[in-house]
Amino acid sequence: MEAESLEPGLYLVATPIGTLSDLSPRAREILSRALFWAAESSASAGRWMQILSPSPKPKVLSYREASRDRDAATILKALSEGSTVALFSDAGTPTVSDPGWHLVDKVRQAGHPVWSIPGPCAAIQALTLAGFPSRRFVFEGFLPNSGRHRRETLDRLKAESAPVILYESPHRLLETLQDFSDFGDRLLYVGRELTKKFEESWRGQCQEAHLAWADKRVQGEFALVLGPTEQVTQESAVDTANLEFVRSLGLPTKTSIAIIQQFCPGASKKELYAYFSAS
Repeated sequence: MEAESLEPGLYLVATPIGTLSDLSPRAREILSRALFWAAESSASAGRWMQILSPSPKPKVLSYREASRDRDAATILKALSEGSTVALFSDAGTPTVSDPGWHLVDKVRQAGHPVWSIPGPCAAIQALTLAGFPSRRFVFEGFLPNSGRHRRETLDRLKAESAPVILYESPHRLLETLQDFSDFGDRLLYVGRELTKKFEESWRGQCQEAHLAWADKRVQGEFALVLGPTEQVTQESAVDTANLEFVRSLGLPTKTSIAIIQQFCPGASKKELYAYFSAS
């Protein structure tokens, strides 16, 4: 984005989850030119102030979940005066298991523009590393700490057929992996310190996860991806509209099947052959 095109409004700026050089040129431009920063913590604001050395320095505002109404009012006032406000969390993409959605809602209701400056997101990073079908997935964030709500959430996730992305802290990781042991041979991906120096990935069955991590270094931030059920892994996931479109092309059966399987690798060749061979 060119300097002169920075329009007044709220900018949702994704910042690195580990490696600082992952900050995109556009995010750097927005942070360097915004009149206000809305930060989750003074530490993150100070870090980027030191790295970017913006001139003139933006005024730093607070935006925390615990004080979101008061903070939102301050930010809305700045926006109403025609300012540019860059919102960023401690790491990753604002509003994704981080403060921000409430502010976006308020800003939109007030009629101010909102732009997203894309970049790192631990949830998507973990999903891409897990190697699971991702046509549909669920983002769960952090599990409830304990009690009935945690048990109910785990029961719901056990019944969920699509991949499920979760975040977990180091002091609760083993407890969560122990809970997942009830999920049997369903696959689980565990990512530690993604994009950082001590990044580590593990994938195996849920029933093996607790033992696999019991003697590992349980430090840093964790992102988990619960794999899909066998049904999702094996189903064709091809809707009728796509089948009808390919059939309308009048191609040979073998070619039609190859096209469908290119976009839906899990599609059953036997079922596709029966479909395209039918008169």
